[in-house]
Amino acid sequence: MLILLKKLMLLQLTCLSVLLLAGCAGSASCNSQSQEPPEPLLLFQKTPCYGTCPSYNATFYTDGSVRYEGLRHVPVQDTLQLCLPKKELKELQALIRSTDYTTWENSYSSPYTDLPATYITFYEQGREVKRVKHQQGGPAALQQLQARLDSTIMDLVRQKVKQR
Repeated sequence: MLILLKKLMLLQLTCLSVLLLAGCAGSASCNSQSQEPPEPLLLFQKTPCYGTCPSYNATFYTDGSVRYEGLRHVPVQDTLQLCLPKKELKELQALIRSTDYTTWENSYSSPYTDLPATYITFYEQGREVKRVKHQQGGPAALQQLQARLDSTIMDLVRQKVKQR
């Protein structure tokens, strides 16, 4: 009985080790061979409303990896690791650079409490440099960036679902 228990514990440890190694491999950067962990580039958050507004968080990293957390009224209500193709990553980085986001207000709020909000947090060299809350109004560049980020994220999520 004791030998059987030892073998069972050894099997469990082996399985746990394999799972841990697989988890580490899955978190490797998607467009880079670097051993350095990627830095955050941008955090995009859509908050819930009283209706069926999509609610999720997506963190974009400098290597093109995206950590998606689906919360409500989205195709996947779970955490996913996504990968933005290198070309799209470069386009997104160029779009961010061209927006002059540092001049934006910190908040473009609405007097209506049932409107969802979108938060964009910008990072430079791994540090948060600007966070913008948007409900209505605001610069056209902000609205265009939001639309681009939302469509990019939803496209990546749909692609991931098809792969499953």
